[in-house]
Amino acid sequence: MKPQHLLLSLGWLLLITGCTAVPETAATAPPTRVVSVATTPTPVVSPVPDTPLLPPFSTPTSTPPPTLSLAELQATYTAQAAAYTPPPTQGPTLTHTPSPTFTPISGPVWPILFAGGPCVAGYSICDQDAVHEWGWFQIYSDGSGFRPVPQLNIHPEFLIQDIRFSPDGTKMAYWAWSEQGYRLFMADLNNSSPLELVTTSFEQSAWMRGFDFMPGTDCLVIWWSDIQQATDVETVSVEQVCPGQPAPQALDVIELPFGSGSYQMSPQGDAFLAVSQDRVHNWHLSIDELGDDAPPRLLFTAPAQEGLSIGPLYWQPDGQQIQFIQNMLHLNGTASLTHYIVSHDGQSVESQQELTMPFVLVTGGWLQDGKEIVFFSGLGDYKPETTGVYIFDLNNGIWRQILAGYYLTRWPAWSPEMPSINQEEITP
Repeated sequence: MKPQHLLLSLGWLLLITGCTAVPETAATAPPTRVVSVATTPTPVVSPVPDTPLLPPFSTPTSTPPPTLSLAELQATYTAQAAAYTPPPTQGPTLTHTPSPTFTPISGPVWPILFAGGPCVAGYSICDQDAVHEWGWFQIYSDGSGFRPVPQLNIHPEFLIQDIRFSPDGTKMAYWAWSEQGYRLFMADLNNSSPLELVTTSFEQSAWMRGFDFMPGTDCLVIWWSDIQQATDVETVSVEQVCPGQPAPQALDVIELPFGSGSYQMSPQGDAFLAVSQDRVHNWHLSIDELGDDAPPRLLFTAPAQEGLSIGPLYWQPDGQQIQFIQNMLHLNGTASLTHYIVSHDGQSVESQQELTMPFVLVTGGWLQDGKEIVFFSGLGDYKPETTGVYIFDLNNGIWRQILAGYYLTRWPAWSPEMPSINQEEITP
């Protein structure tokens, strides 16, 4: 078996994938964001502070942060690929032609970023085992503009796992796997001269539960989890790392019910939202004000029930309200969805609508208007024609498929307009 086949089964393989872009029109494409190329600060390391903050797991890097260009990274990959002799191909290798579906819509059109690979011809289902290659792509919410994002598909030994964008849409931070461990980088949207801020070992990386930009700064906020197996509490340490800063800055230590599932920072950078399950599987939606000694405030709870889940979450831009979806998957394969809005102070919880759908909406994210959710679904059967990217409109409860024939390895989410880079620009 190829080494990259083994990695693919774990969701780690990333190879450059080329696709023919669908022409855009002025009517369908959103305005191009102006990209400001930031000057890369002097690379820094992140030593562990002397404070008793738990964990954190940021450690000094043993070597200077990489400042390789995309061409140099690609040259390394080319040399490795040239030295590798693959075994004979087994099974079908032809892929389905990706099928974007353009649907004129009223209102804004949003760029969407996702990672995945085309379904393979000859397979009756399209799952992780039936995708031979995957990479990062962008598509618009009306189904137009489908294209690869080559600046994110730079090296098979440097796999981007998760991406966050600055509030002004000019920078990105990404968490990447490498042979040396997991690493956190900051870069412009061209991914030129990425600046490494944090390196962790493979063992420590499991505790890094999320990161995001601190609004109004060039700093990143990272939250680390330390689940205490003997208690009903999960300790979450929050720290800030900045370019040029010699050490992480401790911001808060939060105790939440055991087994928190996901976190999200407020648009103002002053609070964290957490979805968690306790040891008896009750669901909790809590908020913690950073720097406040008060315990997290419970906003919503749901009793344990087979098939129940909460997500995705959406902060209103003013930070005063949170929207979320409660999903209930039934034995017959259908799902009941309830759309809630809860106030920041927890004093108001409103149920907006209840719908019966053929899927759950956990594997996706909200678009910037707070009125649509982009998600991945195989409608329970993972057939190539039903597997792909979907949009769910909360205004009318209608969903539409914008891309068929792709299995997603990283869930779709809103992104800024990613700059177009020709393949020649990253090939030596």
